[in-house]
Amino acid sequence: MPLRSQARPPWNPAVANWISTAEQREDASKFSASAIERHYEERLKRWNAELDMLLVFAGLFSTALTAFIVQSYPLLQPDNTDTMVIALAQISSQLHSFTISPEFANSTERAVFPAQDASFTAPRYAIWVNGLWFSSLICTLSASSIAVLVKQWLHQYSQSLSGTSPDVARLRQYRYDSLHKWQVPEIIAALPILLQLALAL
Repeated sequence: MPLRSQARPPWNPAVANWISTAEQREDASKFSASAIERHYEERLKRWNAELDMLLVFAGLFSTALTAFIVQSYPLLQPDNTDTMVIALAQISSQLHSFTISPEFANSTERAVFPAQDASFTAPRYAIWVNGLWFSSLICTLSASSIAVLVKQWLHQYSQSLSGTSPDVARLRQYRYDSLHKWQVPEIIAALPILLQLALAL
């Protein structure tokens, strides 16, 4: 069955004016590529600025938190002063049990050692405080590590992307799609939440 020939649309001078030359198409391509490049650069600058502020805050907060942990962690361990006192008492008791005679020195009494509390139990409040502070420190360090990793991704994304040629534009769009595929924008948005959780702990 022969194909029907489609009727050509009527001549429209207004549409004819939109027919561009090769030079005009090249200029339009460069203009659009330049606009897209500015858009991506602004987004990268905003992301990098957010990550830089996050890293500064995480560094200051982890420093202050570490100082508190250094002071509270000894509460989970037995007091070294008590242990030293018990050891000195044992030595004194052993020395006291010896009696000296002209012929020889021998132990005539059984040494009596003070009772030592071997089953040390940390206070409940110390366990809770240290547990929360260690959890907060882990959240802060995790956010910092992820932020550094994301900054490396963004640095790799921006390499070899200068120019407005079609090849560069395609490479830029491919990398941008890859960032969304790996959910990098969502990760950047979640990092402040992780720091707020650490601050709440």
